[in-house]
Amino acid sequence: MGFRRVQVDKGIRQIAPDRWEVQVHVGRDPETGKLRQVSRTTRNGIADARRIRARLVTEVAQGKHGGNTTTLGDLLAKWIEHGERLGRSPNTITGYRYKAATISRARKPAQGDLPGLGDVPVTKLTARHIDAWYATMLAAGTTPATLMHYHRVLSAALHQAERWGWVERNVARLAQPPTVPRKALTIPPPDRVRDLIEVAASSRSPEMATIITIAALTGVRRGELCGLRWSDVDWDESVITVQRSVYQTATGLDTKPPKTHQTRRLMLDEVAMVVLRGRWERATRLARSTEVTLVPEAYVFSNDADGGTPLRPDSLTHAFARLCRQMEDRATRADPPRVELWAYRLHDLRHYTATELFRAGHNPRTVADRLGHADPALTLRVYTHDTEDQARAAAAALGAGLVRSEVHRV
Repeated sequence: MGFRRVQVDKGIRQIAPDRWEVQVHVGRDPETGKLRQVSRTTRNGIADARRIRARLVTEVAQGKHGGNTTTLGDLLAKWIEHGERLGRSPNTITGYRYKAATISRARKPAQGDLPGLGDVPVTKLTARHIDAWYATMLAAGTTPATLMHYHRVLSAALHQAERWGWVERNVARLAQPPTVPRKALTIPPPDRVRDLIEVAASSRSPEMATIITIAALTGVRRGELCGLRWSDVDWDESVITVQRSVYQTATGLDTKPPKTHQTRRLMLDEVAMVVLRGRWERATRLARSTEVTLVPEAYVFSNDADGGTPLRPDSLTHAFARLCRQMEDRATRADPPRVELWAYRLHDLRHYTATELFRAGHNPRTVADRLGHADPALTLRVYTHDTEDQARAAAAALGAGLVRSEVHRV
């Protein structure tokens, strides 16, 4: 009967009565994905086999034996290509490329070239490398919030490298980016939203009144608002379906599925439906007056008489900012003058929607579904819902639990 091979230690097996084989994984080939390894044999016993393996492990870590020489810059490029294959939006990919270029070779005009991490082999990258880079960038004036964006890119790319078998572990998980101070959300109260709608209705851009109303009542994102088509409106059921988002590139406009790919049906109240009917009547009236027909997939918000092209998302942002500046100017010119800050963004209307729904007592799942969040926990983390009314009600409920039915006297 022949000798049966026996696994003695990790990477060491006895293949004959007086012979041991040592194997050390070098990593996976970055192109083929095949596992590579280096092996040696010895006839000098298990102790010698262990010494050989320890030496090989050290040599592989030093990049010998044809180990994985992929640099972090190479990894970032491959990770971005992988994201493109998975269907990430062009805007997202553009953002990844910009951040990857900064990570690979950081550049700041005021300070000259700053060291990057692009030339570091991924197998040699450590949390200390990353922490030192964060410290350098922070000293050069990069904000903690921006560094957190870079950290997310690093973490995602190294996580993919771990899945591909290029690295043993994702060292970005061990790095410590600077703490980002949490900003208080800027949320316009209901009376200010009403003021914005009223002033917009009498301005040179009255359609902004419709846009603000629908944004506040639905909580849809800017791109989703621009991507709304008349075919998405169910007049009988008072429902709109959010199933696309408009985004901008250097070459123009395009559409993509909503964020998190969540197509969602939103119930609307009579106020929203009246506003949409008014917009429909104006759109059809404009089409008749210019002797065109609304295209079958006409956009609800469009500067074209046939509705064929959506509004640009950045045009909504600029129009809303102008409206807020106008509100500040009105307060300054009032008699007596008032100091009022209207530093709101169009996106703050999503905060308004979430806060008002929580104030009305709706549960996180309902609010998350309306906003298009896949996870209600995200809704709770991001949006202010602990309103003063709820805080007072919570305090009263706690106190009521300690009060007996009879009146207490001290």
